[in-house]
Amino acid sequence: QASLTRPPLLVCLAPSVGLKSVAVGAMGAPSTGDICLTLVMLMSAWAVPILAFIGYLSYQGSHMIELPHDQKENAAWGCWGSAVLYGATFFGAMQYKSKLAASARQVPIFVQQEMRQVTETNRF
Repeated sequence: QASLTRPPLLVCLAPSVGLKSVAVGAMGAPSTGDICLTLVMLMSAWAVPILAFIGYLSYQGSHMIELPHDQKENAAWGCWGSAVLYGATFFGAMQYKSKLAASARQVPIFVQQEMRQVTETNRF
């Protein structure tokens, strides 16, 4: 398969460069789009509490944050703003992932019909 030979970063960027991505690949295996959305959700879920904590430390003027004291309040607002944006990214990826999963669950309905026997007269 071609997707196994690509580097991991290119696999994550594959949907953004125009390659087709669906929620479930062959035999129920997750596709690259599903894996990348999960990775984005995990990174965002990890970043929100870390940035909120660093923002809290900066706002309190903690000595653990190595910045001049007059810059700490602005740094805190930057951290909190980034935490909000990462939270929005998490929920956006979650909604997109659920949309992909819902579209993968739709099964096309085919009308079944009986085939007639193939004889020499109707073979071609």
